Amino acid sequence: MTRIAIPGYASLDHVMTLDGIPTPGRTTTILTRPEDAWPRLGGSPAYVAAALASGGIDGATPVTWIGDDPAGEGYLRQLEQRGIRTDGVSAIEGERTPMAILAYEPQGGCLCLYHPASAGHLVLTDSQRGVVAGADWLCVTVGPKAATREAVGLLSPAAKLCWVVKDDPRAVTPDLAAELAARADLICCSAAEAAFVRRAFEAGAKPKPGLMLIETRGGAGAQVTFEGVTTFVPSEPLVITDPTGAGDTFAGGALAALASGETNPVAVVKSGHKAAYALLSGRVANQNESA
Repeated sequence: MTRIAIPGYASLDHVMTLDGIPTPGRTTTILTRPEDAWPRLGGSPAYVAAALASGGIDGATPVTWIGDDPAGEGYLRQLEQRGIRTDGVSAIEGERTPMAILAYEPQGGCLCLYHPASAGHLVLTDSQRGVVAGADWLCVTVGPKAATREAVGLLSPAAKLCWVVKDDPRAVTPDLAAELAARADLICCSAAEAAFVRRAFEAGAKPKPGLMLIETRGGAGAQVTFEGVTTFVPSEPLVITDPTGAGDTFAGGALAALASGETNPVAVVKSGHKAAYALLSGRVANQNESA
């Protein structure tokens, strides 16, 4: 079994489409509020883990924090329904489960409101430390920086690291970004986040031999740089209202291939495309059924 620990923030997402851009003092009408996305399992660790599980990795484990409330029970239930391990999830006594509102306006932009819920300082529990220390891969997503830093320190020298980039200075400070860049075997970022990764290397981080750097370009595809060669791999575009989670799902699909022994960078990217397409095409089908 390939063990992959995925630290980061949890979320239960609530998705809606609007008839306009919200303006203070005016009412904006909600046009749609899909039942299967109210709430829907969200947060980077869950998306990555779901893609890994679909890609044949049965040891994918989100390392995250929820509340000991009904919403937290729902979060765990949705993980279990997808065949995802839950032993890395910590339910914090007296706290509420994180949630997000994803409101899409007519031009396609998304207004994201995230409530982290926990008033305390999120740290790794002993159980979570055991998950990380025993992992073959650590897949770092956006999460509390102290926990991320500790997780990297717990990783065994033989283990590998995947960094799913989020340009969030509250979660990833410049020094932590440089540490992740220097330790990473796989980096997945969007075109908008490429400068953040570049700055991490400019700060003195030296890339590991064999680093695979993938930069996604939305529906157009992704480019991969491996051993000094950059290749663009197109994807099959989809018209989709709600693309949330596609980048994390792509990263999980790419990591599933790499962790299973795939060494061809184009094949790794295609595995990411396949995972993202499966996620988004499922939403298109649901959208059409409810239209």
